[in-house]
Amino acid sequence: MIQGPYARISVLRPHDGDTVDFEAGYIRHLEWHRQAKDPWSWYGWTVWAGERQRCFVYATFGHSAAEMDNPVDPAGDERDNIINVTPHGHFAGSALCEYLPALSHGNGVPTPTARVELTTVDLAHGAEKQFEAAIQPSESESLWYRVLAGGPVPRYLRLRPRPTLSALLAEKSELPEGVAKITIEILSLRPAMCYGVEVR
Repeated sequence: MIQGPYARISVLRPHDGDTVDFEAGYIRHLEWHRQAKDPWSWYGWTVWAGERQRCFVYATFGHSAAEMDNPVDPAGDERDNIINVTPHGHFAGSALCEYLPALSHGNGVPTPTARVELTTVDLAHGAEKQFEAAIQPSESESLWYRVLAGGPVPRYLRLRPRPTLSALLAEKSELPEGVAKITIEILSLRPAMCYGVEVR
């Protein structure tokens, strides 16, 4: 079942040498979400391979526009972030994305597996239709999103959740030619830094 099409995918960068306190602070912040009865689910990953190694990626998926207008207690969320998270890290970006079911295999909400490949594709202006037409949906879970705000556009993100690194490496991942830039990162799921996510 396809849920709402919108996702928010964001990045936090722990201060150098402060990773342990950052993680503890973020876990305390998730407790605020529990106490606030936040109905959204939040995924948490650490960048394992990529130029942003050790950065923390957090994301929520499957929302309608109306839901995105109504997150739980934004002022309280911000206050708790200032108390528990920002002393140990800083916000390094946040993107609003739209799920593209015609290009994807899945329902827009990634399976919470141990590994996920995050591919970022930057295109030249005006190349969107040609790029989307060239994408062949995968036979295994592969989720495409178009970035609507929070970064250079046109930009697309793809998530490929897999249980192991070897499962990711075993699959050939083809992308259309002629794109301006492709960045591939491998993320590790952090179950203790997720909220409302049923980890398998």
